[in-house]
Amino acid sequence: MKKSQQIIGLPVISIAEGNEEGKVKDIVINAETGTIDYFVVDSGIQVLGTRVIPSGNILGIGEYALTIPNPEAISDIAGLPAAIDLLQKNITVKGTKVLTKKGSLIGETGDIYIEPDNECSITGIEFIADAAQKTIRLIPRSSVITYGKTLLVVEDDVQSKLLDDPSALPETDAFDEPISEEPVSAVNIPSEPEPEPLKETELDLVEEQAAVVHPSEPVIAQQEQRSTAAELFEARQRQYLKGRKATKNITDNQGMLIIRAGEAITELVMDRAKSCGKMIELVMNNEA
Repeated sequence: MKKSQQIIGLPVISIAEGNEEGKVKDIVINAETGTIDYFVVDSGIQVLGTRVIPSGNILGIGEYALTIPNPEAISDIAGLPAAIDLLQKNITVKGTKVLTKKGSLIGETGDIYIEPDNECSITGIEFIADAAQKTIRLIPRSSVITYGKTLLVVEDDVQSKLLDDPSALPETDAFDEPISEEPVSAVNIPSEPEPEPLKETELDLVEEQAAVVHPSEPVIAQQEQRSTAAELFEARQRQYLKGRKATKNITDNQGMLIIRAGEAITELVMDRAKSCGKMIELVMNNEA
């Protein structure tokens, strides 16, 4: 079992060649499954696109290195729409507020624990009830309802399930169903077995209220820093695409032409593609 801070910064070693291919720069979380699906690689050189390692391509994560079979285990994210989607969702878990299903803010999260030998699943999350004292306990994965951008939604009885020793976290605490990406309603929960999820606008309101009711400047600063990750990724995408040529006609959902095959990609084209959700298609169909 590893904490994310023990993984980020590790050298990425190709076993076939015995070479260092870069370092682990970040992790990409799948909120539905509660797993780390991709590891972002920093190769130490200026590149046009982000490179990632799918968790299935990893041989192991040790004390001194993350190992892969060969350099081909690392992929350009432009060829992985699923990775792009997860990166844009920007689910962080670390440094978010903890909200119970009935709407009580009870603390904040610290680092996360990952089990590399069990599909890189999240087995537990550090829980800080008092930001001043920094007393840290552990939320087991079984108590988590939702991994959100700024909120971790947990069962109402979570405080009776908290652990003090990471070794007590179950290593195979799997769910029968995927975790929701959107928290269940935080106000006036009916006594039904499956509460309705919040609408996106309601979720935004809960998150705004959380920031007011339980402010924490260090955590807010961390969240603001993470929010720029998606913007940085988009800026690199645009830098990569600008001036390249489309290899097929790309249209919006109403059939209106965004760009013809062979035409150069401009900022205006990228703006139109983004507005109608066609950026991934543009990324996947271009040439120099």
